[in-house]
Amino acid sequence: MLTFTNYKEIVEFIEKNDIGTISFYVIDIEGRLRNVTIPVSYFSEKIILDGIGFDASNFGYAEIEKSDMIFKPDLDFAFLDPINKEEKILYFFCNVFSVDTGESFSQDLRHIITKSLRVLREKGIADEVKLLVELEFNILDEIYSMRNHREISYSVDSSEIANPQDGREMFRIAKNHGYFRSQPTDHTFYLRNEIVKTLEELGLKIKYHHHEVAASQCELEFNFMPIEFAADATVLSKNICQRIGKKHEKIISFLPKILPYEAGNGMHFHLYLLKDGKNIFDSDEGLYNLSDTSLSFLSGILSHISSLTAFTNPTTNSYRRLVSGLEAPSKAVFAKGNRSAAIRIPGYIKDPAKRRFEFRPADATCNPYLTFAAVLMAGIDGVEKNLDPRKEGFGPLETNLYKLSREELDKIPSVPESLSEALNNLEKENDYLTYKDVFPLQLIKKWISTKRADIAEMRKIPHPWEIARYYDL
Repeated sequence: MLTFTNYKEIVEFIEKNDIGTISFYVIDIEGRLRNVTIPVSYFSEKIILDGIGFDASNFGYAEIEKSDMIFKPDLDFAFLDPINKEEKILYFFCNVFSVDTGESFSQDLRHIITKSLRVLREKGIADEVKLLVELEFNILDEIYSMRNHREISYSVDSSEIANPQDGREMFRIAKNHGYFRSQPTDHTFYLRNEIVKTLEELGLKIKYHHHEVAASQCELEFNFMPIEFAADATVLSKNICQRIGKKHEKIISFLPKILPYEAGNGMHFHLYLLKDGKNIFDSDEGLYNLSDTSLSFLSGILSHISSLTAFTNPTTNSYRRLVSGLEAPSKAVFAKGNRSAAIRIPGYIKDPAKRRFEFRPADATCNPYLTFAAVLMAGIDGVEKNLDPRKEGFGPLETNLYKLSREELDKIPSVPESLSEALNNLEKENDYLTYKDVFPLQLIKKWISTKRADIAEMRKIPHPWEIARYYDL
């Protein structure tokens, strides 16, 4: 990543590197990157000081009658295009400001992370939050989607999926047998390698990459990074993955559930808190070597999971993954080394400086700015209330939850079974988010209405399974 102190430094960089184009990234409410591009001849100090105007209603977080906003480039987050290097494009991530006041727009997604961190520090809980993100995705050859009066269907194709229509078995992967597969069965190795090298060029450090459980499914695991940087890094990394995929005529999808009967794509993330440079999640005497603060923090997350999932799992497709089996957590419990629990305490962590837990329900269709901030606010609420997850009924549960009987499962707190349920819960319970206006209530209402519009649209369309199951009744 590139950082600049002032306009003069940027101009010097532009001249030294023969930059021809400058592009500005702004994030919309769903976490997509939008951009405006200018020739370098138009770039001036005025853009840095006064910004560029845009219609924020098209980004999902402003009303049309009050949609004029400005964005200003963040001089601490810039980079050269690592894919089409010959184009010499300099990119900036941007912050959004109000036209009327000139102040940071209260619903600016990057600003929400900053506000949640401010609450953490004001309460004296910790100074920093470290986050490690795991991105799972499918690399596909083709996706076809049909939606008209005669046909509702989709199809995918990949050189790895077993039982091809033409019968040509060329190192195919049997259903859910892809974990850590190597070449030649792993068809995605070189593309993943290219993605990792590109991300490393940008300063986004990757621990490792590997083939995941499903056919054509992959995972990238990042190093720990500050939470305020992790959201930017996640959004940018998804974009880089998809651009590289397109370059190779592949489609990279982070959709939670795209292959029937195969494992879905999650976005697990690990976190811990630092105070005065020390990991305050560690304790020699605590359960799983976790401190009381850590247990209260995770308890806060689990106590609010019924509304949190409206942000961490924000699509109708998300809930096709959150079902029992295939390591997708559907129960709001914690345990050591248990991948069927919503919060897993990694059993292999021996270093006290890296003591942490993993939040497993989220998927990469989430807006990471809202997701990370919401999880942080839930954890802060748990610490403030001094919650104990054992007393709250959140475990620990060391058993395989997928093998419990229906009667046993019904006694355990669950994540919502649908986006509609999660949104209803968010509408009823959001005080922990709106504290000190970290999440403006208007933004929460806008989020709920946007997602309910998706649900209403989907409910008008019959599902192929329904047709096959009921057509002859």
